[in-house]
Amino acid sequence: MEGAEKILNSIKFPNLLFKPIRSVYYTLRGNMAMIKQDFETAERDIKKGTALMSGGGMMQDQLKQAEGANKLQLGMLAMQKNDLKGAESYIRAAIRAGLPDKENEAAAYLQMCSLMMNKREFRAAKDFFRKAKALKPTTPQIVDQIKQIEKYITRMPG
Repeated sequence: MEGAEKILNSIKFPNLLFKPIRSVYYTLRGNMAMIKQDFETAERDIKKGTALMSGGGMMQDQLKQAEGANKLQLGMLAMQKNDLKGAESYIRAAIRAGLPDKENEAAAYLQMCSLMMNKREFRAAKDFFRKAKALKPTTPQIVDQIKQIEKYITRMPG
């Protein structure tokens, strides 16, 4: 981590980077800030990275997936800050934009399930839970989250 941070900090003029590389630069800075629990900086940098993700060419698919992943991270950040409305908006946008893999998609559906449970929209919560489970994620944290939610979801009305 220290090595990566050292390299990122060595970039003095990020505006001189090509647009796709600059987008990745800000996304990485945002990820580093999240690790340090600096949510304000993380949100600012991830938003900068997402804003730069437009344009055409061979990298368009990768940029779309990265945009989805960035929006998912912004949704998670919003949840950390207890901004549930913002979190829902970002996570829905992430799902629409597309996510890079099943694990990220399952995480997004589980977050939406959690948000719907908070809003007492149990039918929607169960729907998002089924979608997450159907993806058969293998990441231990996500599998554990599914097991935790499974205990409660059967008792919910709807």
